Amino acid sequence: MDVILTVWKNAPLVAFLLLLISTVSFAIFLERFANVKKSKVLPKNWKNIKLEIMNGRFENAIALLKRDKKPLSRILANILELYYKGEISKTELRQMVESESSIIYYELGKRVSFISISVTLATLLGLIGTVWGLIEVFGAYSIMSNEGLKMLSKGIATSLNSTALGLLVAIFAYILYWLVKERINGVYAKILRELEELLELIR
Repeated sequence: MDVILTVWKNAPLVAFLLLLISTVSFAIFLERFANVKKSKVLPKNWKNIKLEIMNGRFENAIALLKRDKKPLSRILANILELYYKGEISKTELRQMVESESSIIYYELGKRVSFISISVTLATLLGLIGTVWGLIEVFGAYSIMSNEGLKMLSKGIATSLNSTALGLLVAIFAYILYWLVKERINGVYAKILRELEELLELIR
């Protein structure tokens, strides 16, 4: 807390930007952690859809997919309809589903790149605060008085605490990024397994 107060007092712009970055990163982390779920991507009646396809009732499966509003549902409905009408082969169907999986990964990782960028931004802002403090340190050498000593101590405090705060925010953001990426990769792997199971059911 002393680190934040020192930087806020001596380099308020740097402190404000670092706190803003950490707040936005944490908000994105919470939003993604709450919304990155298999149930948020796969259609609602996924088990019923798989059952209909297993029994060869493609029209019923397509109808269930079309009733669902999720992007993946619409994509699968269109691809299955093409296959059902004989316009594409099973190989082409598999290729189309696999190509659409990259879109799923992009949707899961929306806004997460900001957390990654904030690691670098926090470090750079910490360095700006360090330079800010060093400017005051060098300025203090030109004033040989009590005021100069105060400026010297203030500059050193600003320099060291800015570096520390920048690194703390960068470490915090990196941990958030690692946690959310692990969750995204885990959910994405589960979705790919579900899609693979669906493809295996199609005869």
